[in-house]
Amino acid sequence: MTKKLLFLTILLALTLLSGSVIAADLVKMQQMSNSSLRLTGEEFVPGVVPYYPSAPGLICQSPGDTMGFTQYDYQTNASTGRRIVIDSQGGMHFDWMWSDQYGVTRNIRYNCFGPSFPSPWPGEGVSIGKAGSGYPQISVSIDDRAVCAWHYAPTGAESVYVGRDVFQCQGTFDTRRPPNRIGTLNKLIWPYITIDRNNRIQLVATTTVTGLAYSYEPIGYTRSNNGGTTWTAMAPVDTTRGISAVIVSSKVSDKVAIVYCHPYLNDTTGGRNNIYYIQSTDGITWNSFLPKTNITNYHRNNDSLYAWEEVSALYDYNDNLHIVWNAQYTSGPINSTPSFYYGRAHLYHWDATSNSISSFASFDSTWPQEGCDMGAGNFVFTRFSVSVHPTVGSQQVFVAYTSWDTSDCSNTGFANGDIYLQQSNDNGATWLPKVNMTASPTPLCEAGDCDADNWSSLSEYTLNSNLHLFYVNDKDAGAVVQTEGAATDNPMLYLAFPVTSVDEDIPQPKNFSLAQNYPNPFNARTNIDFELTKGSMVNLSVYDITGARVSTLVNGKLDAGRHQVNWDANGVASGVYFYTLRTNDTEVTKKMTLLK
Repeated sequence: MTKKLLFLTILLALTLLSGSVIAADLVKMQQMSNSSLRLTGEEFVPGVVPYYPSAPGLICQSPGDTMGFTQYDYQTNASTGRRIVIDSQGGMHFDWMWSDQYGVTRNIRYNCFGPSFPSPWPGEGVSIGKAGSGYPQISVSIDDRAVCAWHYAPTGAESVYVGRDVFQCQGTFDTRRPPNRIGTLNKLIWPYITIDRNNRIQLVATTTVTGLAYSYEPIGYTRSNNGGTTWTAMAPVDTTRGISAVIVSSKVSDKVAIVYCHPYLNDTTGGRNNIYYIQSTDGITWNSFLPKTNITNYHRNNDSLYAWEEVSALYDYNDNLHIVWNAQYTSGPINSTPSFYYGRAHLYHWDATSNSISSFASFDSTWPQEGCDMGAGNFVFTRFSVSVHPTVGSQQVFVAYTSWDTSDCSNTGFANGDIYLQQSNDNGATWLPKVNMTASPTPLCEAGDCDADNWSSLSEYTLNSNLHLFYVNDKDAGAVVQTEGAATDNPMLYLAFPVTSVDEDIPQPKNFSLAQNYPNPFNARTNIDFELTKGSMVNLSVYDITGARVSTLVNGKLDAGRHQVNWDANGVASGVYFYTLRTNDTEVTKKMTLLK
C-alpha cells in the first residue's frame, strides 16, 4: 500500500471512530474546517517548528530564477496584491517576507535587476525593514524607485511602514510611518499600495482584531502627495471579513480604485461575500467613499453563490477597470459554517467597460474523496493575480492562480500547488484553456524535497512578450505559519513566461519622431503626437522651466506606431513648459507655451 493510501485509510478510520457524519454526496460537497475559513492574521503562530534542509544536490523542478530564499512560505493572508513591479526602464523589483530561521528571524527582503544592470544581491536580496517586519507589498515611483509597504506588529506597537528607495535598485530605503489608526482602537496593519501617475502613494489597510470586540474588520485609506513625508489622516472606507482590500491606479488617467470583499448581510464566517469597489476619478476626492459599487449582487433570487475572501484588480491601458475573484456555491444559513460545492467553484472576471461577469477555471469535483488538504485560507483557486498587455486598444487579460491536483500530495497530506495561467483576448468575454506555468508535481514528497508552488504575484503588465511571475517554491507543502508542514529553505522564484500577442498589426513608421504640440500656444488643453519605430517602454512627461516635473502623461510599454496624448493643463499656471519623450534608447524634448 502506498504512503498516500495508508494516510487516507488512517484518516478515514479516525473519522469513523469519532462518530463524525460523512456527507451523503461527497463528490459535490465537503464541510470545510474552521481553519480553512476566513483568516484574520490573528491565528496562532507556532514559535518553534521542525526544520528540514533540502537534500544535497536536489534539483528544483519549478521553473524560474532565484531572487532569494525564505522559511516563511506564507506571504499573505488573503488577497495576494503585488510583490513584483516593472519600472519605466524595464527594471524588475521584488519584495517578500524573509526568514532564515523560522520563529527567530523575520524581515522584508528586496531584490532587483534590469536590462542594463544585474542584481546587486544575486540570489539573496537585501533586508530593508526593522527586524520582525512582514507581509510586504510593492509599487514603483515615476522615477523608477521601488516603494514598499509592510507591517511591524509587536503587541501594543502595531504599525505600518512605507519605504522608498533612494535611487533605482539602490536598496537603501527612506522609511516612513503613515498613520494606521481609525480613532484609538482600530489598528490597521495589513497594507496594500499603488503609486498613481502623479507619483502619489495611495494606501489601504485592514485592521487586526487583537483585543477588540467587533465582528467586522475596518478598511482604512491614507495618501501621501510627497513621497511619504506626510500623509492624510487614516479615513474609514468600509468593513470586510478578512484581509481582502487592495488599491489600484490607472496609468492613463487619474483614477484610483479600492476593491474588496464585503460580507453579505451580517454573515461573519468570511465565506459569503460580495465584491465591491469605490473609485476616485482624480485620486484625491473620495466623496466620503461613496458610492460603493456592488458588482456581484450575490444572493439575488435566493441563490447561494458567494465570493470567497480574495480579489485582484487593475486598470488596463484603455482606462478600463478589471476585477478578478473566486466564488462558489454554498449551503447552510447565514452565520453558519458553510459547506462548499467544489465542482461549482470558479474564478470570475468583471470589467467596467462591459459591466459584465464571465466565469472560468472550473475545478475537479472529485477532490473531497481523493484529494488532500489545501491548507488554511486556501480555496480551490487561490493567490491569483491579474495582468494586461500595456498597449492602448489591447483587450488581452491574463490571470495566474494556484490550484491543485488530486494526485499530487505531500507525504504529510498537504496539496502541492501548481501555478496556472488563463488568457482572454477580448477583455474577459471568453477565455483560453488553462496552462500550467510551473508543472512540478512531487507526489508523496518528504519535507525539504517538495515543489509546492504558491503565493504568486504577476506584474501589472507584460513586457517583451512575457508575463512576469514571482512566487514561493515551498519545499514542504502547507503554510508553516498555520502549523502546516515544516520549516524549509524555500526559493523565491522569478519566471518570465512567454505569452502570445493577438494585437492587430500596426503600420511601422519610417522614423522616430516627436511632433510639436498643437495648438501652440494653447489655453488649457493641447495634443502631443509621437511615433515609435519599435515597441518600447515610454515615458512622456511635462516639466516647468526649473526642471520640476509637472505631469506624467505616459509611463509604460507602447507598441510601434503613431500615438497621441492630450495634456489638460487647467490646474497649471501660464508659462513656458517642456515635454520630454523617453524610450529605451531615445530622449527628445520640445517646448510649448501655455497662455490663459
